[in-house]
Amino acid sequence: MGYGRMRRGGTTGVSASELATMGACERRVVLEHRHGRRVSAAQQDAIRRGSRLHAAFDAQAGAGQVGAGSRCFIATHVFGSRAPQTEALRRYRDGVLRASGPGRLLILWYYRGAPHVCTWLARHPWACAPVRACLCLLVGYARWRCRWTGSGHGR
Repeated sequence: MGYGRMRRGGTTGVSASELATMGACERRVVLEHRHGRRVSAAQQDAIRRGSRLHAAFDAQAGAGQVGAGSRCFIATHVFGSRAPQTEALRRYRDGVLRASGPGRLLILWYYRGAPHVCTWLARHPWACAPVRACLCLLVGYARWRCRWTGSGHGR
């Protein structure tokens, strides 16, 4: 969805990726406003693939699916979907990792492996506590890094 387009109900729809772009590169926002957004074929494919993954994840989360075959992700599994820790990791993904090729590869690797970890955690609930403790260290780093790079979106 482009900048300033209206969604049903009259609210402006801006994705997390668009917010990260706005925070990271003010000049890019101005140029896109003046000349329109130019997206390569590879970027269009990535956007479609990401939209499909998000739609599948949202559908499964709404249906309360957990376990084998679920696209549950680790932070959501141990903290919850709207927990501040999960939001911090999303900001780090969108604001820092997506800005580089190696970061995008890490995201792809995570999207492929995380559902298997969540399936294992669902079968072994005792393991959630140590995973949560490890993720708390990562959350601290993500919060620091987002503040340092200016991609913390005011938080």
